[in-house]
Amino acid sequence: MSESLKGAVRGAVLRLLERLVKLLLDAGIGVGDFMSLVKVAYVKVASERDGKGGERPNVGRIAVVTGMNRPEIAAILAKGEAGTSSTEHSRQRAERVLSGWWADSEFLTPQGEPAVLRLKGPRRSFEALCRRYSGEYRTGAILDELLRVRAVRRLPEGRLQALSRTYATVRWDPEGIAALGEQLSELCGTLIANLEQPTRPRLARLIVNTRLDPRYAPVLIRDIENNLRVQADSLHDTLNDRLHSAAPGTAAMRLGVGIYVFEGVADDIESGNAAPRASPGASPKPRKRRG
Repeated sequence: MSESLKGAVRGAVLRLLERLVKLLLDAGIGVGDFMSLVKVAYVKVASERDGKGGERPNVGRIAVVTGMNRPEIAAILAKGEAGTSSTEHSRQRAERVLSGWWADSEFLTPQGEPAVLRLKGPRRSFEALCRRYSGEYRTGAILDELLRVRAVRRLPEGRLQALSRTYATVRWDPEGIAALGEQLSELCGTLIANLEQPTRPRLARLIVNTRLDPRYAPVLIRDIENNLRVQADSLHDTLNDRLHSAAPGTAAMRLGVGIYVFEGVADDIESGNAAPRASPGASPKPRKRRG
């Protein structure tokens, strides 16, 4: 890789890290803890590359490509996945249960809405839903999480009603942070895959106006989010249709779509070179750029 390309990679990583460091500082995680995480990530990725043929990861080769010393590599490999939190696995089970509730005809009303379910029972119950979509017979932990994030509510007679299509909303709690990490990982994975396989890129569109008049932002954000919610609900139903789902015990894969809205200060305003504002009464014509 040329030095100019390495420089571009460093610049891209720095821009990403500036966002992440805000999170780390708020969470009280200093540079020492962060560097420990970086080393674990380097060893994990390097060992996966080294052991692709089913071979045991070679500490010497990992040391060469990462620049780390052998003892610390061996120590990280010895820990394996022991330090991984189970939060993400719990979150994924809850997400699968919620998706099934909104898509599986057995748990829908004739109008296509999630049915109100009793807690126990072999059929058309929350217990049956969890058994089908999480593999769990014990439903307490999943129900507690769905109730806690208000994706589900308990009705007076004890039955359960689904309120939200997704559990993955990012919140400032362990499950929310796990969701944040997963979504960042998936987005980066798609963009990096497109660098590595430019002839077979995954869809990744960026649509942005870099000179938007702030007066129009509230209305545009409202309209964009409403439109995207409708599209997201339709995609959710299509992706989670039982006709498209693998049977238990058979090979399966993950397929999904990420949607997000972002906003910030225009670069030229930050540098003090803002373009002149339109005169009162004129109709602003923001330039649009598609990416």
